[in-house]
Amino acid sequence: MSKMLNLTDQLLSRGRFLQEIGRTLDAERVLGRLAGWRQLPAAAAEETQARLAELNIRQRHFAQARRHLAAALTHNTKNARYHYLMAVAHDQDEHGDPQTALDHFRQALRLDADQPRYLGEFGILALCLGHNEEGLAALRRGVDLAPDDPEAVGKLVEGLCLAEQPAQARLALRSALFRNPRHLGFRKLWNDFQFEQLCEEQEAARQQNRLDDEDEPVVLPFSGTAAEAVPVKPSRRRIRHDGPSTPTPPHTPRRIDLPTRRHA
Repeated sequence: MSKMLNLTDQLLSRGRFLQEIGRTLDAERVLGRLAGWRQLPAAAAEETQARLAELNIRQRHFAQARRHLAAALTHNTKNARYHYLMAVAHDQDEHGDPQTALDHFRQALRLDADQPRYLGEFGILALCLGHNEEGLAALRRGVDLAPDDPEAVGKLVEGLCLAEQPAQARLALRSALFRNPRHLGFRKLWNDFQFEQLCEEQEAARQQNRLDDEDEPVVLPFSGTAAEAVPVKPSRRRIRHDGPSTPTPPHTPRRIDLPTRRHA
């Protein structure tokens, strides 16, 4: 049994190290081998399933990530991070269930309510599903917890734009820039926001011009005779002004050389 535990610890430690240095496929291979063991300690089994879920989310294999997270949640149903990852695995998957993602986000926030990232992801999804008040409240809560975090402020600006409140989004960005005037992250947020607003204004102007053109009356030409409809302009004769030139001489007769005739 001690040999089994030592091998389990070695493989788990190896999997952690490979994951931390970014060798995703190697880490998945080691941890997958470990997950296939039947007699695995509960703590090791939980960590193995959770790490495999993280690796699959990074590779956008969301269905496999959900299976690993379901196994991890059987070991620990009150882990906020597992619920958050399950919500992400549903939210970022085009075949996932948005309502299930929202429920897992709520469960994660019940267990750990002071995580700006949880609040940001939950707020955007809530706005997309029509829960505007709940979503904006979560986004503002995230900025209150991390006022100098560009990601939290960016989520709030995104949410306010989704709620069609660009003036509030501009105010939030100005406040963040006032607190962090030299922060490149906030400067990028401001430039991106200005660009998006300009694009929307130009698109609205194009749509308005198109509607105005459709509303204008169409003037049809008066039907008359063909001569009246298409007036013929007098053609202008082109006159060449060439200098005098000597005419070409006639062809000279071709000389034919005959063989010398011999007389008798």
